[in-house]
Amino acid sequence: MAKFKLDDGTEYLAEDFIDGHLINPLLLRGSTPTESFILRTDHVMSVHCLMGGSLRCWGVFDTLDEALNCAKTGPSWRNRSHGERQIREKASMIR
Repeated sequence: MAKFKLDDGTEYLAEDFIDGHLINPLLLRGSTPTESFILRTDHVMSVHCLMGGSLRCWGVFDTLDEALNCAKTGPSWRNRSHGERQIREKASMIR
């Protein structure tokens, strides 16, 4: 683990810091990064972000590149238009 300093001046211990995103940060009570970060296990990467005081999972990915893309652009559900979300929600209710 190494110490990384974010743009807002906060410091975190993490495995790595790639393109402005912490990889496997040490999450201590009261010190969750406000920027999206990636948790990496042996086979998958998950992207998380603190939103409205709650930690949200933006997605789970097979590669670090996919996870970094999500961390940079946000979750796919956030990027869809309201109409697209409503169509998908209605379709899932029919099944």
